Amino acid sequence: MQYSKKPVLAILAVAAFLSACAGSVAPRNAASTTPQSQPARPAGGHGVAAFLGSYDADRDGKVTRAEFDAIRAQRFQAADTNGDGWLSEEEYVAEFESRLKRQYFDAGRQPDKAYENGIKQAHVRFGIVNRARDGKFTRAEDSAIAEKTFANLDTSGDGVVSAADPQRPREQQSGNR
Repeated sequence: MQYSKKPVLAILAVAAFLSACAGSVAPRNAASTTPQSQPARPAGGHGVAAFLGSYDADRDGKVTRAEFDAIRAQRFQAADTNGDGWLSEEEYVAEFESRLKRQYFDAGRQPDKAYENGIKQAHVRFGIVNRARDGKFTRAEDSAIAEKTFANLDTSGDGVVSAADPQRPREQQSGNR
């Protein structure tokens, strides 16, 4: 019997999101390898390592466009708590904060100055990604950012992002969220 990968990827994306949102269980790795003097890895970030950590649903070291789109769509839908089809600044920041909290929790850390700065940056980012400047971050705005983000990291142009993709210098990248 042969199974379609689409339902499996959707289930993995939902499982990854639910894991990221869970906050009432003990840390999985209280003895984290993240030095306490450094901030926890951002809940987004730029570059291939952060991208793979966020979007590689099947943990095979590669992110296909389907994986990327499925997770972004799921995150958008989950963040749209009132179901109006767009994200307010509060919804946008809350989604980011839930991922950041999970990363701190997994590292056995308490929110610190870097955490506070990350939340402040999420508010700034909302002002940038909301191109219409109407306080409504739409799926179309999110899709435009997703297109640029994936294209910037898929330097080989094969529709897959992996560590094997040679990276452009930071100043040549744009549109990452």
